[in-house]
Amino acid sequence: MRHYLFFKERGWGRVFHTFGTVMKKYILILFIAAGGISYSQNKNLNSATALYEDYKKFNDKNSLLQAKEKIDLAAKDETTAGKEKTWFYRGEIYLSLFDLNLKNEMNKSADGDINKKLLGAYQAVSMNELDEALQSFQKETELDEKKIYSDDANLKIKVIANDYSDRAYSSLRNKNYADAVPYYEKSVEMKLKMNVTDTASINNLAVAASHEKEYKKAEKYYEKLIAINYKPETSYLTIIQLYKDAEDTASLRKIILKASDAMPESYLLLIEKINLYLKSGKSEDAIASIHRALEKNPDNHELHLVLGQTYNKVAFPKDAAGNDLPRTANSAGLAKKAEEEFNKAIELKPGYFAGLYSLGVFYNNMGAAIINEAENTKDPKKVKAEEARADSIFQKAIPLLEKAHELDATDKDTMRTLRQLYARTGQGETEKYKKLDAELKGGGK
Repeated sequence: MRHYLFFKERGWGRVFHTFGTVMKKYILILFIAAGGISYSQNKNLNSATALYEDYKKFNDKNSLLQAKEKIDLAAKDETTAGKEKTWFYRGEIYLSLFDLNLKNEMNKSADGDINKKLLGAYQAVSMNELDEALQSFQKETELDEKKIYSDDANLKIKVIANDYSDRAYSSLRNKNYADAVPYYEKSVEMKLKMNVTDTASINNLAVAASHEKEYKKAEKYYEKLIAINYKPETSYLTIIQLYKDAEDTASLRKIILKASDAMPESYLLLIEKINLYLKSGKSEDAIASIHRALEKNPDNHELHLVLGQTYNKVAFPKDAAGNDLPRTANSAGLAKKAEEEFNKAIELKPGYFAGLYSLGVFYNNMGAAIINEAENTKDPKKVKAEEARADSIFQKAIPLLEKAHELDATDKDTMRTLRQLYARTGQGETEKYKKLDAELKGGGK
């Protein structure tokens, strides 16, 4: 203002006015030129956004297809390829294309069940547009330092993650596990990066991976469920079964020990640990684990049976070929414990076939061991006394095996042992011996 008054006082007002008018025109020309250049550089981006807005407003498919053409050109143009707006709208356009294609696939189905229509549509629809949308939104978040569109872009990425999950679920339902695994994996990993834990998808991913025999991948995702304390016992047991099916003994041993250490209160995992020790010949470790299991479940007849069998195995050791090995100093005490456990199993469950059979065989083997030892004795009186002692033990075995035979008349091992006992105790000519012999030879009624 002060400059204007100064020029006016000197009669220069017209000059200033004229000069100002010229300047204004010049500035206006520069503005228009600059705007024109900017518009020219951004015309594909501007056209794409305008066409996309038309599509949202009027639901015109042609507008969406044209928007795709323009946004793809903008994404390749060096003047717009580095703009976060370009990639945000490219993501929006491609996601809308995917949604439109999905809707069209649904409309092709005559099924009245909306869920079945949707599952079928996800199996039929191309995922290319969804992949492009994801890449675009991810590109936007990389470029968007000022967070202009990034919040909306991240919301759209969550939507896409759900679409991948739905595609995977439809494949899982159709037993197309090879297709389900990668889509579940993409969905799960995307969500985890956004601090979203989708337990259903993680579990389904592990299931699909196990069907594809990708056991390590299945274990990885079951471990993720365990880490968030989502049904950890079930997850551990499932991993154990996976490695049983795969016959991967090294991985099986590793996961059983890891699981039982992580969840020492789990009875089922303790049983797996017991079985592991039994199969690997670690009887002492097995006995200790069985006792821990019995503390949790003292009336479990099966545990008492297994404990009896394990004591018996330690009391009467054998080599890999089944030949007797030298007994330990406490074999008699261990045999007594075995007898007590077998009896406890039958006491808890009187009609327990395995318990009756195991105790009957135990007495039969005890008697046979006495006779074998007596053969090395030169004193006839001692031999006779030992044979009498063996016979009394055989007599204890017979009613147990007879009861077992009543419970399962088809078990050949029971029948053979019982026939042998009849012969050893002087009952080889009895009707029950003849009947049993005929049954074994296939002549029984």
